[in-house]
This record gives sequence, structure tokens and C-alpha cells, in this order.
Amino acid sequence: MTTFGVNWQEPLWFLALLALPFLVWRIVSLSGRARVPIPGRAAVVALPSLRGALWWVPDALRVLALVAVVTALARPQVEGEETIVGNGVDIMLTLDMSASMNAIDISESALRELLSREETPNNRFDAARTTLKRFIVHRNKASHDRIGLVIFGEKAWLKYPLTHDHARLVQSLNDLILDVGIPGRDGRCPNGCTIGGGGTAIGDALGRAYNQLRRSSAESRVIILITDGKQLGGTLDARAIAKHIHDLAPDERVRVYTFLVGGQDQVWLPETDRYGRPLLNAGNIPLYNRPRQPFETDPELLREVASLTGGKFYESYNEEKFRDDVADLERTVFETQVERPRHDRFVFPLLIGLLLLAGEWLLRFTVFRSVV
Repeated sequence: MTTFGVNWQEPLWFLALLALPFLVWRIVSLSGRARVPIPGRAAVVALPSLRGALWWVPDALRVLALVAVVTALARPQVEGEETIVGNGVDIMLTLDMSASMNAIDISESALRELLSREETPNNRFDAARTTLKRFIVHRNKASHDRIGLVIFGEKAWLKYPLTHDHARLVQSLNDLILDVGIPGRDGRCPNGCTIGGGGTAIGDALGRAYNQLRRSSAESRVIILITDGKQLGGTLDARAIAKHIHDLAPDERVRVYTFLVGGQDQVWLPETDRYGRPLLNAGNIPLYNRPRQPFETDPELLREVASLTGGKFYESYNEEKFRDDVADLERTVFETQVERPRHDRFVFPLLIGLLLLAGEWLLRFTVFRSVV
């Protein structure tokens, strides 16, 4: 039985508390008659009023001591907080940072409603980044996973190796700057993007993520691949890497879970100037337009990669669906991977019970000796 985060190994001991009403009744019923030979009731009346009025304190301490002892007998347990080296899952997050991740997947009416409230809708990249940060924080609380990050656009880079330092990994995600898709005069992003977004090097990203995991000694190794496009650019082929993983011995394999984010029907792009800054209308509201041509996607590639490696393919057509899909991934893949040890905490209530009993007897043989 678990209540308020505390697990009770022997909850049947709480049935002993059913005796409390009888005990209280017994104390009250005896309060009008002497329970020791001397002194009698007249002596009690003659005592100082404060001491006489507090005749019930030793009995109250006894009742509280009973509650504390029963609580100890029920064996309360809590989860441990120490780091368990070697347990958990090794996870490589592989995040698409191609320029198409600037797109927003939302209906026209919903977009107008957000803009009327002076709110800016999340693009695909911001939606993915927010959900991944939430995922990392939750994994940090639930287990002892090592998590790393690969980012990719026209090329792929290892942004953060496998680490237990999830706070720094989240900060690394915060520092990412997406390419706005407008090449500068010197060939660099005008907005100082982290990586060029002129391609979608899915194969290179998978290769870098796999290289991190193939040296891992964890029992379970996972790649989470998030992209909105088709494999364009890079030097490695995603199918070839997936087939290579498939042909490995079972204890060397890496599962790849693929997410195709964004749809084709309700897509918007922000209007920007040549420096990547958003354009505003007369009311200082950002301008959005339909893309000039649909973004290419390859769901069959992502489905095949997931199938070959024992993972699963998710098609997340908007931000809400993506959050639900990540929640499903965590629920079905990671929920029971690691059990954190429980520790008994019965000593604390037991000590309280003993101190209360000691206090009761001390009062009975000193202050209240002539009263009760």
C-alpha cells in the first residue's frame, strides 16, 4: 500500500488503531474517579488549578505513543535517492535542426486566435525542444539514465555525449539556435544558428548516435530520432545503419524510435527579413504564410529504420500529438526499466513512540503523581 509517496509493507497493523476509540473512552470514563489509592478526589481539587486541568496529558502521550508504534510496525518505506552506477538506460536524442523545423502545424483559425491574444505559436523545433526537456527532467526523477544529444541539419554533430548531468544537457538544448533558412552573404546563418539547416542528414545523425551507444555497457540502449523531413545530405545511409544494427548479436543491438513531426495540410512559415528577424504587420503581429512548396517527407524510411532495429515509428502531425507520442514511448519503453531501492523508515516513528512513552511515565511519577 502506498500513500503520499510512502510505501507501507505491513499495512494490516493499522487495524490496531481501531482500539483507539475504546482507549479514549476508557480514559474519559475513569477521569471522574481515582485510579490510585491516594490521594482522593478532594486532593485533586486542592491542587493548583493548572496542574489539575492538565490531568489528561499523560494519557494523551500514551495514545500518541500507540499511534507512533503502530506506524512503525506498518514498516514505512521510501525510495532511495543515491545514484546507482551502471543501472538505467543509455539514450541518445537525435534532433533535426533543418530549416523546415521553423514550420508551424496549426489550423488557420487557431493561428488567428493565438495572434489575437498576442501569443506566438511554437514551431516544430520549439515544440520538440520543450517536450524533450520535459522528458529529460522526468527521466532524471524516475531513474538513472544516461542521455546524450546529436543535432543534425545538412551535417550531424554530437552536441552532448552520454551523461548523468541532465541539468547541463537541458541547458545545452536551451542554447540551440535554429537556422531561419536564409543564407548570409558569407554563407553563414544571419541569426548565428548552431548548425546549417540546408539539409536533413538523417543517416549521419544515426551513425553518430550509434557510435556513442556501441561502446555503452548498459543493458538497454535507445536512439530517439526526431525529424520532419526526408533524408537529404550527409554521407551515410540511414537504411544501411539500421540493417547493420539488425545484423548484430542481440546483446549489441540498439533500438531506434523514430518520430516524423509535422503534417502537410496545415503548415505555416513565419515571414522574416534578410537577417532572420520576424516581420510584423501594422498591429505588431507576426506575419505567417503558407510555404511555397510542400516539405518532402519519407515516413517509409523512418518506419523501416524503427522496424529493423526493434523500435517503433510515430507520426506526430502537431505539437499535441508529439507530446502524446513521447509520453507513450516513455510509458511503454522506459517505465519499468529501473526499480529504485526502497529503504525502511520505521526507526523514526518508533523513536517518537518510545520518547512519548518515556514522557508519559516521567510525568506520572513526578508532576502528576498525586493526580493520576
